Amino acid sequence: MTTPATPPLPRDLVVVSDLHLGRGRSPATKRWHRLETFLYDEDFRTFCAWLCREQAARAAPLALVLNGDTFDFLRIEPDPGIDARGPERRFGPPPTGEAAARMAADILAGHPAFVEGLAEVLAAGHQVVFLPGNHDIEVQLDPVQREVWEAVGARLAARGASGALARLRFEPWFLHEPGRIWIEHGCQYDPENAFRFPLRRSLTGRPEEAEVAQRDLPLGNFFQKYLYNAFGHITFIVPSSRANYRYLRWMVANRPRLLLRVGLSHAPFLLQVLRRLARAADLSWLEAAASAHGAELERLAAASGLGDRLLRIDELKVTGADAARAAAGILRQAAKLVVGTGFATLLALAVIAAASAAIDSLQFGAGWKALLSLALYVLAGAGVAAGLVAAALRMPSDEPPRPLQEAARRIAELIDVPLVTFGHTHEEVVSPLPRPGDFPGGGWYFNTGTWIAVFTDDVLMPRARVQFTFLSVQGTEAELMQWSPKHGRTLPVILLEDDEWGRPAP
Repeated sequence: MTTPATPPLPRDLVVVSDLHLGRGRSPATKRWHRLETFLYDEDFRTFCAWLCREQAARAAPLALVLNGDTFDFLRIEPDPGIDARGPERRFGPPPTGEAAARMAADILAGHPAFVEGLAEVLAAGHQVVFLPGNHDIEVQLDPVQREVWEAVGARLAARGASGALARLRFEPWFLHEPGRIWIEHGCQYDPENAFRFPLRRSLTGRPEEAEVAQRDLPLGNFFQKYLYNAFGHITFIVPSSRANYRYLRWMVANRPRLLLRVGLSHAPFLLQVLRRLARAADLSWLEAAASAHGAELERLAAASGLGDRLLRIDELKVTGADAARAAAGILRQAAKLVVGTGFATLLALAVIAAASAAIDSLQFGAGWKALLSLALYVLAGAGVAAGLVAAALRMPSDEPPRPLQEAARRIAELIDVPLVTFGHTHEEVVSPLPRPGDFPGGGWYFNTGTWIAVFTDDVLMPRARVQFTFLSVQGTEAELMQWSPKHGRTLPVILLEDDEWGRPAP
């Protein structure tokens, strides 16, 4: 009697996001570059080694998924050898495939232990999958992928495992395993960080490529590249409105001279960039971007078997605040602010002049008139100071903290999967979703957080400043974990009960 063969185990998944690798450590100076945020190469390498040992013990295959913003093509120093002038010399060229490939080569050279970690996973017989994020949307482009292949391939060749390079994969948008999980970066559901046409692989080398890279630029990307980088090493990645406002208040309180200096030095360049984005221009780039995105979307819909469901997922993206369309609005608001401030100043001066004239006409002695005048100016100054303090202390409300969770719910319903995971927000999230399909355990939304420091200057958190978080998926069971270099093993992520995240979205 023949014993039936045991079906192969489905591959385990480990999902990591938002590493934000910059140019790393310079061998020439033996220092880290000033805009680097990922200082944990050895921790990542030991994490990869631990993964390989665990999978060997389980005798199960693994896919290590790097879910976007692995590289940071925005928070990076411009290439000193670039032949450019004006804004490009200061802020770097548009991230075309060629420019992004040069940055990727520098990043990989500056993080050899990171590359070694990837090579170790591949050499052990497992897969590595790259997905793009809003800071490295160019990962989908062939020139960037070639740089990664060459760097990882060199480490594999040194190990005598060149054939393992075939297990290194790139996906242009998402990773979907039917009936199990949907993985993508998630920036497309954030109003401040979504691209109108994110699928742009076929634009590489075309005349419209640079124009698309400049004009289809989310507002968050715009401020990161053209403003925050100027603050140097004290810059944090600030992916939300609330974090941006806290960061600005911290700068006003702690580094006002730096804030003023950057404002004065960058104002001409920012105005030049905004004018260029706001001006009426040839719309051939828009047609080219829409055509490239549409063609790739149809190809993915057919290849993935999702068909029209993928088009409906694409329609969930929110693209109302890209830099090109926001530039005209910013300039209009700036003009209104100048006009309004001037009008308010003239009105205040008129009121003060009238009050002064009224005081002079009173039949009082000079002492009383001086006292009344002093009281008038004190009240006016107090009013101005109160307005400034109120403006400085006012905390604007964020968008509801559920746009990604709501998108996850819709995706789970559309494609009938119990697990949906994003990155992007730098906040670890575990949240139940309404029960999709026939999955008895219900559905779960996870956000994998980040491996870099999070800017929380005025929020007390009972946790380490940096948690090396990842999502571990075995079958349809998933758990949000953190790698602990101190313990040499993984630990549960520290999360508190929260009514806002502790129940499914309505």
